[in-house]
Amino acid sequence: MGQLGWTRVAIALQGLWDTTGEVLRVEIDGMEPLIIDPSMEAFWWPVPVSDMPVEIPGAQIERQFAFNQPLVGATPGSDLSTLLWHIGINSFPGETAWWLQRRDSYRLLRWPNFTTLAHTPDQVRMTSLLGYAALTVDELAAQAEVETSEARKLINAFSLMRILRSDSPSLPMPRSALQRIAEPEVAAAAPRQGLFRRLRERLRG
Repeated sequence: MGQLGWTRVAIALQGLWDTTGEVLRVEIDGMEPLIIDPSMEAFWWPVPVSDMPVEIPGAQIERQFAFNQPLVGATPGSDLSTLLWHIGINSFPGETAWWLQRRDSYRLLRWPNFTTLAHTPDQVRMTSLLGYAALTVDELAAQAEVETSEARKLINAFSLMRILRSDSPSLPMPRSALQRIAEPEVAAAAPRQGLFRRLRERLRG
């Protein structure tokens, strides 16, 4: 399974962003349960950021009501952005997250708090580029001089943190489609012109 454990968590979180009263409970072998509440932008897990595992094989993921979790509401929880960063970097190994489009351009909406995130100089450089211009994954990798897989990881993380704007390329309408739109108008106009001609001929006669 490997990194598919965090990938499954990332996918499950997508269904919780616009809901309230529900949390994600992740059971990981040999560790305390991880509770994530997107509506409160918080999580509960007694594991320090530096000790978070890169892989969580065999994790059991379940949506539950928040009131069934004693920790939720009783304690403030930790800043969710730190966990989302970790999940984004360590999910979808080598690929773009399934909710993103490969040909889209991406631009940063706000600067992340790198003081709380485990990061590399390459990731800071890529973040600076995304702050100045909208770039595709390939363009970001080329300008930052990093592997495309590293650019994908960053885009996945920022998307999961919801601090990224995506723009789809505008595609010109194919000529055949334009012809299909115009042809009915021409066809409809032809009989009308023939009718007017016959009426004029009758009046002249």
